[in-house]
Amino acid sequence: MKKANTYTASFTVMYEELVRKVYGDRLNKLNLLIEENNSKAQALLGLSKKQINSLKQIEATNILGEPLSKDLNVDKIPFIVNVYVSDTSYVRDIQEGIVNYLENANQYLINKRRLKIKEIDDEISFINRELKMMDSLKRLYHVGITATSATSGSSSEGSLYSLSYELYKKKQELLKKKEMPMNLYVIDDAIVPTKSNRSYVLMAAAGLITGFILYILLAYIVLPVLRYKKV
Repeated sequence: MKKANTYTASFTVMYEELVRKVYGDRLNKLNLLIEENNSKAQALLGLSKKQINSLKQIEATNILGEPLSKDLNVDKIPFIVNVYVSDTSYVRDIQEGIVNYLENANQYLINKRRLKIKEIDDEISFINRELKMMDSLKRLYHVGITATSATSGSSSEGSLYSLSYELYKKKQELLKKKEMPMNLYVIDDAIVPTKSNRSYVLMAAAGLITGFILYILLAYIVLPVLRYKKV
């Protein structure tokens, strides 16, 4: 339940595996832990005591603002996570903790990511073998081309270069995928105004003191001076 003096921050998450309802259900469970078993929520999110105490509530919705746990659609449209905190300096750590929880606290996703990396490694190994074989063929063409077959040889060599380049591009794409093997990515980070270090009570007290000082100035300095001038 949201309390007074809290700030709201939201971030948008893109995903590749599972469906939105699953993420909504998992975030609902996490929210219950925040309310009922703070220490377990702290462990799952990898946060400090101060950080987890700052986190008051988590809500997840689709882009229409509907509860994520009730979204039964299977498309891959990103979803939104709202967090309610009492200290905005912990927002980034909380965001990272939530994304890590969704990504790594699920054995299915861990196994899926491991399999994905293995498939990428196998495909890269295959491409490397093909490129090595093509380099050997190119050397053979250079050695075996005669003056009478120069035209056909040049055409064949051009085809080899073209195929080599396509394989090279495919390899680069696979290397990029290997660098980003995760299922979840934040595409819009949480941003909130920085919280003032002064509480509302202190600010109100400062206002009262300022008002009292102004009253003293008016009552005992400004008004007597004006009366004296009139006399």
